[in-house]
Amino acid sequence: MKAIILAAGFGIRMKPLSDRCPKPLLPVLGRPIIDYTISRLKTFGVKAIGVNICHLADKMQKYLGNGSRWGVDITLSREQEILGTGGGMGGFRSFLLGEEAFLVNNGDVLSTIALDGLVTAHAEHKPMVTMALCDYRPKNNVSLSLDNTIVDFLGRLKKFKPGIDRKLTFTGVSMVSEEVLNIIPPGIPSNIIDIYLELIKRKPGSINGYVVSGDDWMDIGTPSAYLGVHKDILLGQRLPLFIDEMLDGSVYKGVGTRIEPGARLEGFVSLGNNCLVEREAFLKNCVVWDNTLVKAGASFDNGVIDGDWQYSLPV
Repeated sequence: MKAIILAAGFGIRMKPLSDRCPKPLLPVLGRPIIDYTISRLKTFGVKAIGVNICHLADKMQKYLGNGSRWGVDITLSREQEILGTGGGMGGFRSFLLGEEAFLVNNGDVLSTIALDGLVTAHAEHKPMVTMALCDYRPKNNVSLSLDNTIVDFLGRLKKFKPGIDRKLTFTGVSMVSEEVLNIIPPGIPSNIIDIYLELIKRKPGSINGYVVSGDDWMDIGTPSAYLGVHKDILLGQRLPLFIDEMLDGSVYKGVGTRIEPGARLEGFVSLGNNCLVEREAFLKNCVVWDNTLVKAGASFDNGVIDGDWQYSLPV
């Protein structure tokens, strides 16, 4: 089986963090988001992964390479202009040739969704698309019928809307049949949700939902959500991520990172790799990226530090 990761977007809602780092490379406990995704796909048995890139493409290409660090083959689709989720998927026609169905992951999704259940559901019911959905009330906008077919997105279909059972949130993980590639306009920007809406109207029942636990997925759409993910993991122990070292249960310390005596860390703190927190420094509820020096006496609360650059979120 093959998979694709949609990773080309500008990350507009994640500004200013995404001005410095593409969203898929944002570190969570010292590892880029996309690293978790690739590792999870490999564990499931996926050996060939396509990744589309555009925004800060050089950084993406340098990090991903050919996939050898994960023991998978990565094929990059470098877009000269953003082609959107539809055009991005369509750019992998050659890569996906001969695949009856393939996995699709959004590049900014952090999840532990059981892929075997999603793949099995898709194989059993044989829709064109099976989307993993969860109950996340701030964003529930996918209308699901009693028979688990998706009948609307974002309340866009006013006339065609049979038997809605509930509304849920798309997790950014789906199983897609190869025939979908045939209806994506080649080489031009398009939104896959627009294409799916047309499918619902023309071929009702062609898109299914597969419901998963909200505990298996985290929203990382904004700087506030990015900080919130660290809070949930370090204070609430959500998502069984691989963590190298924990201090007092609420502080993550990356490889090669040192905390000098006299430094104070409160709340939740994630320190990337090769960082140094000097004496009398104070950190609270923050994420520190790799290779950062937090100087003696410095004080920072509720935000992100990358070298000399800091971004504080409103409290």
